[in-house]
Amino acid sequence: MDDYVPFCGTPPLPSELMSRWTFDPVLLAGLAIALALVIRLTSGPARRQALGGWALVAILFVSPLCAASMALFSARVGQHLLLTLVAAPLLATMLRRAPPPAFSAAAFAALFWLWHVPGPYALTLQSDLVYWAMHLSLLGAVVTLWASFRQSVETMPFATILSAAATSAQMTLLSVLLISSTRLWHPWHALTTGPFGMTALGDQVLAGALMWVAGGLIFSALVALLAYRYFALSRRSA
Repeated sequence: MDDYVPFCGTPPLPSELMSRWTFDPVLLAGLAIALALVIRLTSGPARRQALGGWALVAILFVSPLCAASMALFSARVGQHLLLTLVAAPLLATMLRRAPPPAFSAAAFAALFWLWHVPGPYALTLQSDLVYWAMHLSLLGAVVTLWASFRQSVETMPFATILSAAATSAQMTLLSVLLISSTRLWHPWHALTTGPFGMTALGDQVLAGALMWVAGGLIFSALVALLAYRYFALSRRSA
């Protein structure tokens, strides 16, 4: 394992970061297959949204952000938040049937915690197979979650609100643990953050702050919007 090079390459220096694009043939082939599926399974406005989601996914793994995630935990969290909060809702238009929101929220929470705690996270830096297991399982779970929100907001409004609230709460809890911890969760980054002008613990705090603001607060806003809509409809029915 000493000679293993992570999928996104070795941690870059700031001066070389913008030259670190990833044009791996397997990655490009996978993106091409995914593009064909988007075109095959969607049409009209749904296709435009799904294509936007596909384009963002491609950027997240081809662009220098992939290499940055090897040096900074905060960059990895930023990558995951863009997948979770931007790409996934767009890709969710591809799914015509989704599980109930409570099931989808539980599955996403389990995977989100699994891939951000120390042991499994370290494995993603030691194996391409584990690295892609992380990203594909996370993306699949969160696309399903957003699809369940879309499909259940009319038929199961209260369950959708509770599931969105639970998602917000679990992301907020993880972010608070990252911010308040005095222990470094991911020793890999102890040697990679210095060139970027921060300590590994500072990078961890930044990752938690990003997760709290972009994750917890956006889902909190979603909960508020769903609750407002639910009570407005209830008043009209009454």
